[in-house]
Amino acid sequence: MDCDPTFAGACSSSEPHLLPQGDLNDIARDLKLSKNEAELLGSSLKGWNLLRQDTKMCFYSGRHEEFKDFFYLENGVVFCNDVCSVMEVLGHEYNPDQWRLFIDSSN
Repeated sequence: MDCDPTFAGACSSSEPHLLPQGDLNDIARDLKLSKNEAELLGSSLKGWNLLRQDTKMCFYSGRHEEFKDFFYLENGVVFCNDVCSVMEVLGHEYNPDQWRLFIDSSN
C-alpha cells in the first residue's frame, strides 16, 4: 500500500475510526438530517460497529406537540390554561366535579 506523505496519518493504522457521540451529532446536524434520518444513520453505524461502545443514541418523540399550546410559562410557573381542550385531545370527557387540582411545587 502506497502512502501519500501529504496526508498525515492516512496510513498509520488499519483500525477503523470509531465515531464518538459528538461526531455523530455533528454529522446529523451538518447533513441537516431529519429526526428519522438521523435515527437511521445512527442505527446503521451502530450495526456496522462504527460507533464507540459508549455512544448513546437517544431519539425524542414529538408527543408533546399537540399539547404545547395549552400550557403557558409565567413568572417561572407552568400552568394549563385550557383543561377542557386537553381532556378532549386525550379522549376524556371533562367533568369538573370529578377532577381535582394538583399543584407540583418542585423545582
